[in-house]
Amino acid sequence: MSLRTKYLLVYLTVAAVMMIVLNTYPVIISRDLVFVSKENALWPSTLQMGSSVEALERLTPETVGQVMSMMETGNFSRVSVMNANMDELYSVRNDVRGYDERVLFALARSAITEKKDEFRSFFSNGAFMSYSSVPIMSGKQVVGAVGVYEYDRTEGAIVQGIRDDMMKISIGLGVASILVSFLLSETMNFRLKRVVDGIKNVREGEYTYRVAVTGHDELTQLSSEFNSLTDRLQKTEEIRRRFVADASHELKTPLAAIRLLSDSILETDNMDGETLREFVGGIREESERLARTTGQLLDLTKLDSAAATVRVDVDCGEVAQRVRNTLKPIAARAQVELLTVLDDNAHILASPDELFQIMYNLVENAIKYNRPGGSVTLTVRREGETVRVTVEDTGIGIPEADLPYIFDRFYRVEKSRDRDEGGTGLGLSIVQATANRHGGEVAATRRPEGGMRFDVTFPAHTQKA
Repeated sequence: MSLRTKYLLVYLTVAAVMMIVLNTYPVIISRDLVFVSKENALWPSTLQMGSSVEALERLTPETVGQVMSMMETGNFSRVSVMNANMDELYSVRNDVRGYDERVLFALARSAITEKKDEFRSFFSNGAFMSYSSVPIMSGKQVVGAVGVYEYDRTEGAIVQGIRDDMMKISIGLGVASILVSFLLSETMNFRLKRVVDGIKNVREGEYTYRVAVTGHDELTQLSSEFNSLTDRLQKTEEIRRRFVADASHELKTPLAAIRLLSDSILETDNMDGETLREFVGGIREESERLARTTGQLLDLTKLDSAAATVRVDVDCGEVAQRVRNTLKPIAARAQVELLTVLDDNAHILASPDELFQIMYNLVENAIKYNRPGGSVTLTVRREGETVRVTVEDTGIGIPEADLPYIFDRFYRVEKSRDRDEGGTGLGLSIVQATANRHGGEVAATRRPEGGMRFDVTFPAHTQKA
């Protein structure tokens, strides 16, 4: 069963229930009000007849007839006076339509035996049929009963009119409800179909598909969430394609160089030793470049996989000391001074190796793109609830226009020179992804006096005593 059919059935059920309520509740209320009105009108007349008969010393057809002849009995369909043995002493029959003698005599018998007033009223075929009976007392003894029956089509016609009007109203509302439910189900089905069509299109790879968002209900929210999902899928697909293209290009370049150098060696007869060593050295350099690129790609793949990482308490100052000791020889060869400013109690929860990789990449870049006689400063500070790792250099810096893109994969500020330096454009991407993995953030700014400043902030971790 389709969702549209289910909603339509629900709407029709609600419409049917509404029709039943409209056709029963008002009629029941109006009928019950007439019942109360009938009891209040019929009982006093019956009581008056009973009181008049109670004044007689003996109940005989003649004496009862004389008393009842003076009473107004013409307004009632049937009046009957009975003795204690249920013998009918007096009877008036004006209009006995709908009359049931069993009801009247049953009420009279109950009035005699129970010594209490009795009343019953029924509504049938557009008329009210009301019965009333009171006991006839002689002292404390019941000597008979008076029974009155009334047949009333006037008030019955009013109730019947209410019923007919409710029927017409309910039919009109029912038809309107069916039309509205059909329109609502069609509208809902149309909107759901758009979402389903969107899912099918996205499943086929059409990530540009968007669902029109209208209204303020749950389906609108679903459509909006679907569009947000397709936005992310489209961006992810674009990143994936760009990454594959860039990775293929980065791998293809050193492979092409290796092939060219290898072919040159193979195709050149009697190559002198110096040239041979130069070509073999070029092959080695391109192989190292290829190894660095594939290694960084593997690092990014691990970061993207969101695999669980064991996080322990790490002293950032100790990691910074290791980075300084490792890169000090490289800085000396580049004629760059490597400085460190370290705070005590700068602890975070992270992987020591991954924190080392963050600092190493930033400091290595700062040395690589510096000037002879320049400096690189690695600072670790505890700032309240955060730990800030800062790398500042006096190098060539990064143009302002390139700053928003330096963390993109394979992005190079100066592509030709960066390739000569052996860079792949993946280092800063790895830094950012690794920092985010441990709840950190990375920011890059140009120094007013020249060079760059990279800040990496982490939530601080306080060691337990």
